[in-house]
Amino acid sequence: MSRLEDLPGEILMLIFEYMDVEDVWTIFFNMTVRFNILVFDSRLRLTVNTSKLGKSKFDEFCLSLAERNCNNIYSLTLSNNYFRYPQIRQFLFNTSFIYFQSLYSLTLIDINYGELMKTTKQIKQLTSLNHLHINTHEIFDDKQLMDAAQALLDQPKIHVLDINFHEKMQWHTNKLILLSNLEVLSLNFISIDRLFSLLPYCPKLRSLSMTLDSRSTSSAPNDASELSTKPIQTFPQIRNLRFCLRSFNLPVLQCLLNALPSITLLSIDTLIYNEEYIRAPFWTLLLQQRLPLLERIRLILRGFFTLQPNKVIVLYRRNLIDGYKCDRYWLDRAHRKVFVCYENPTSVVLQIR
Repeated sequence: MSRLEDLPGEILMLIFEYMDVEDVWTIFFNMTVRFNILVFDSRLRLTVNTSKLGKSKFDEFCLSLAERNCNNIYSLTLSNNYFRYPQIRQFLFNTSFIYFQSLYSLTLIDINYGELMKTTKQIKQLTSLNHLHINTHEIFDDKQLMDAAQALLDQPKIHVLDINFHEKMQWHTNKLILLSNLEVLSLNFISIDRLFSLLPYCPKLRSLSMTLDSRSTSSAPNDASELSTKPIQTFPQIRNLRFCLRSFNLPVLQCLLNALPSITLLSIDTLIYNEEYIRAPFWTLLLQQRLPLLERIRLILRGFFTLQPNKVIVLYRRNLIDGYKCDRYWLDRAHRKVFVCYENPTSVVLQIR
């Protein structure tokens, strides 16, 4: 029977990549000279997720960083989540991101303002960092929000950026935005005005995900007639669009779709108050006119309006779904061919995916 030590180095490194980095260091370091070489091989891609570690275990991890070579840590997740031990502060106290030169993906959960500003300065020196995911509940001051956003938008090496501020995105308009290599962008909450001022700085962007606030719409016309005459800058490099429109606003939606004419994959989740906007003919015409290249769609419409007694509700649901299921346009583009409608006396949720 073969022993673990007899396995080829490539197989052992694959096993290591499925293990927690602390276990790899604890179990295999100093076992043999060969294992020492494998554990710190630069080809090894170790994933570190400390988000569920308690204080004592995390302190052990931080201390071990000072004694180990960090050049094979490929992905790192740190969290201050809720009332858990403030990992990010302790991590920055014990070490620096500068030492993680092979780091490819970094996720920071519930990071505060001071930690974020310090981190953004350090990670600009990481040549391999490609994915950056930032989540915070801790920043509320407008100036701090603008400073934090500006620091994150000044990361020209990042290819995938996910920002979740739980507040509307805003930044200093008199400062440069450097996102020249960005390909995938996810924003939790942004107005269409800010979005259109950001996109020109992202020439390689191909996938966009966001929660779109429709309350601030100075970039969007007030009605459809104004929309047809107002010139809008287009961003044909963007092919995938996933967004939630908190409250349905037709001019804002039309403005957005007009600016992104090359979309092939589309996901929309919106809340509507007009019954006409939940029916198939409206969406078919809208998408046919503005997204001629559309191949796949996921549509979730949440409607709040009073329906009739139960028998009428059942008929309404059947007619609503049939309007989509009997339309070749939707059959060709609903990837899973799923047409579902939930309703009660005050609301309707239609899902097509």
